[in-house]
Amino acid sequence: MEFLARSGFRTGRKRVYLVSYPRSGNTLAREYFSILQGRPQLSVYDGDVVGAPARGLTEALDHVEVVKSHQMPAGDDALIYLVRDGRNAALSFLYMAFLFGGHGFSQLSEVYDALRDLDAAEGSWGDHVGRAVQQSDTRPTLFVRHEDLVREPAATLGRMARFMNAELPDDVLGACVRLHQATDDYGRNPYNGYQYQPAENSIYDLIKRHRREDYWRHIFDARSRRYFHERGNTPYLLRFGYETSADWWR
Repeated sequence: MEFLARSGFRTGRKRVYLVSYPRSGNTLAREYFSILQGRPQLSVYDGDVVGAPARGLTEALDHVEVVKSHQMPAGDDALIYLVRDGRNAALSFLYMAFLFGGHGFSQLSEVYDALRDLDAAEGSWGDHVGRAVQQSDTRPTLFVRHEDLVREPAATLGRMARFMNAELPDDVLGACVRLHQATDDYGRNPYNGYQYQPAENSIYDLIKRHRREDYWRHIFDARSRRYFHERGNTPYLLRFGYETSADWWR
């Protein structure tokens, strides 16, 4: 929050926080909003700014400042919470931490220990989602699934805009998606894992090979599934439609 204060964050616009567990689509959403609004997308973290084209596609969102955070911000500002299947999100976060040099886990035999280490260092996915659910009782909150943003970006962006009291025409939403698809900024970011060549059959090799699938199914072993369940994550897998049975882990 100090970064926002130092940056002179006094625009008069309504602030809406874009909150997520890491690796759950926050950057993707900000890239879309940078195209729509035609201005940089801010963050509570110093230097974490998504650039923007010279002109936006719409003035309908001029009254809103979208601000990224991975933690629940204080106050009663509205928030959009991006939720992703926690098993994929945790593995993707593990991958990013590995690329940053935060740990050395990479082999399939280490998945269980790696998940425990990640939770100890960063907190669990279920705890993070649970805080958002709790916050939704006291402040305006929209839950958006990362998977919907990926598969149906125009419709999902439209829903996010309506939450911020803006109605975006289909042609504007379609143009936004097309402009984003024409860029490769995400793939060129070295910490997104596209450029790294992992060891064959490692955790990260399987993530890359099954990037567009539920890659956790190729990586989690029995101990990892049990651990993820016993850590308290299953109720949120059920709540957000990632599972239909509480016994998925057996």
